[in-house]
Amino acid sequence: MKRYATLLIMCIGGWLMLNGQEQHPRFEKMLDEYQNERIAFLTRQLDLTPAEAEKFWPIYNEYLKKRDEILRERRPRRQGPPDFDQMTEQELDEMLKLQLDSEIKLQYLKKEYYTKIRKELPAKKVAKLYMAEQQFMNHIINRFREPGDRGRRSVKD
Repeated sequence: MKRYATLLIMCIGGWLMLNGQEQHPRFEKMLDEYQNERIAFLTRQLDLTPAEAEKFWPIYNEYLKKRDEILRERRPRRQGPPDFDQMTEQELDEMLKLQLDSEIKLQYLKKEYYTKIRKELPAKKVAKLYMAEQQFMNHIINRFREPGDRGRRSVKD
């Protein structure tokens, strides 16, 4: 369940970035706030020094950009969720293969960037990164679950 929720949040973020030129200023502001909150949260959770942050953030942002590209590749060209009952066996098979292939690409990408980040940060901070990413995603998911509080709370330490 957490895996699908995380994927949902990543897809929403990717969709907002892809359509940023066409989005209402409110969506652009929301995306900026999300990105700023993520930067602050991860920096705080990893306890990055200014020197570490200077080396870490360009690498991590590059990773996020490539991750979003992979997620965009697997997104269907049509609008809305797929109607499995209307799809042929071949269409379903292609969709599933594309999803599996993208998951493999995501794992290779994560491994590649682990190596790059590990060159700049101690193992303890890299381990904290994976946990902090999950904590941040859980916070975002919980924020959207709470009625009347859509995006107004900050991440708690």
